[in-house]
Amino acid sequence: MKPHWCLALVIPSIVTCFNIPPSPRAKSISLYPLRSTNFDEECWNPRLRRIVGGIAVAGTLETSFLTYSKLAESSAAEQLCSITGGSCSSVLNGPYAVIPGSEIPLAAVGVVAYVTVAALALGPTLANSPKDDTDNRILLTAVATSMGVFSVFLMTLLFGVLKESCAFCVASAIFSISMAKLLWLGGCLPEENAKTGVSASISSGFVAFMAAIVLFTSNIPPTSAVNFAGQLVGSSTSLVAGESPPTITTTSSTKAMVLAKKMQTMDTRFYGAFWCSHCFDQKQAMGKEAMAMIPYIECSRDGLNAQTKLCKEKDVPGYPTWEINGKLYPGEKTLDELEEIVKNAALPAR
Repeated sequence: MKPHWCLALVIPSIVTCFNIPPSPRAKSISLYPLRSTNFDEECWNPRLRRIVGGIAVAGTLETSFLTYSKLAESSAAEQLCSITGGSCSSVLNGPYAVIPGSEIPLAAVGVVAYVTVAALALGPTLANSPKDDTDNRILLTAVATSMGVFSVFLMTLLFGVLKESCAFCVASAIFSISMAKLLWLGGCLPEENAKTGVSASISSGFVAFMAAIVLFTSNIPPTSAVNFAGQLVGSSTSLVAGESPPTITTTSSTKAMVLAKKMQTMDTRFYGAFWCSHCFDQKQAMGKEAMAMIPYIECSRDGLNAQTKLCKEKDVPGYPTWEINGKLYPGEKTLDELEEIVKNAALPAR
C-alpha cells in the first residue's frame, strides 16, 4: 500500500486526506507536519467526535425550543428572533412549519436528527464502547450529510421563497452544514469501507432531497396557485407575487358580529400573511362578515396589497397579530379570548 499524506487547510482548519504518494515538493510544505502513516490514524482524530457532538447538542437545544414554541403556540421564539431584526414567523406559522398531513412541527424532526448525531458522535467516546467503530462512522457521516442537504433546501425556502430572515433557522443550518463538513473533511469515513460510506451518504442525501421536495410542494395551501419549481429554478420573478389569502368560507356568528362592531370602535387591525395557516384559521373563526369589518394588513412582501413597511414599523412579532387600541396581541385567539381583550382594552387607563 502506498503511504498516505494529510494536508491541513488553514481556512477552515480541518485536515483533508489525499491518497497521493509523497514527493519532494510535498515534503517541503510546512502547513502541516507530513509523515507516512496509516490513513485512519493520521486523518481521523477521535477528538473530532466531541466537537461534532457539542454542535449536535446545541442543535438539539435550539430545535427543542422551537418545537415547544410551536406546540405551545408561544411567541417566545418570534420575540427573540425579532431582536436580530428578523422574523421567525415565516417558519413557525407558515405552511412549511409542520410535516404534511400532520400537526408535527418540522423542528421536531430536527430534534430527532440532532439527538441521533449526538448519540453517534459521543457514544464511542464512552469507556466501554467497542474499538471497531467503522459502522458508527459511516452512519454518522450519512446522517450529518442528509441534515446538511436538507438545510440547504431550507435556506433556499427561507431566502428564495419566503424572503425572510430567521436567526434560529440560519443557526440550525450552520450547525448541520458544519457537522457534515467537519466529518467529510476530517476523514470520518474509514478507508477500507470508503465505497460503502460514500454510497450510504449519497443515498441519505438523496432521501433528504426528496423529503424536502415533498415538504416544500405538498404543504402549500390548496387555494394558492403556486409553482414552486419555477421559483426554485428561475427566481427572477416572485413565486407568489400578489397572492391573495384564502377565501373565508364561514358565516359569522352573532357573537362574532357583536365583537367585530366593538373592535371597529377601537381602531382594530388584523396583521397576517397569505400563506399563514393560523391567520386563515383565525379568519374562519370570526367569519367572513365580521372580518369584512376589520382592516386586514398583509405583511408578506409577496402578498396582494402588501404593507410590509407598516408591519415592520409596528414591530409585528408574528402572524396573526391583532392590534386593538394601539396594542398588539400576537397569536390565534378564540372568540372568548378576543372578547376578554376587547373588554380590558375598553377600560380606562388607571
